[in-house]
Amino acid sequence: MMVVVYTAISFTPLLLGGWLGYAYNVWIGIAFFLFLTLVSGIVSSKMRIASIPPVQREMNYSTLAIVKWYVAKNICFEERS
Repeated sequence: MMVVVYTAISFTPLLLGGWLGYAYNVWIGIAFFLFLTLVSGIVSSKMRIASIPPVQREMNYSTLAIVKWYVAKNICFEERS
């Protein structure tokens, strides 16, 4: 699950931007690549806030580490009340 989420966040902007640049126009591909890179950064930031405890947010984490925290806390671990 972690590999799927990491691949989606990291490579979707590149693949979709490349495909749109090839299919339509290079400038459209570049524009969508930049826009989707911004969106993936926002998604990564939201995942960081949702999964990493406040005490440990001071450290720098890579996208892979953020995805590991997110999958471990929100997908694999269920709290039961």
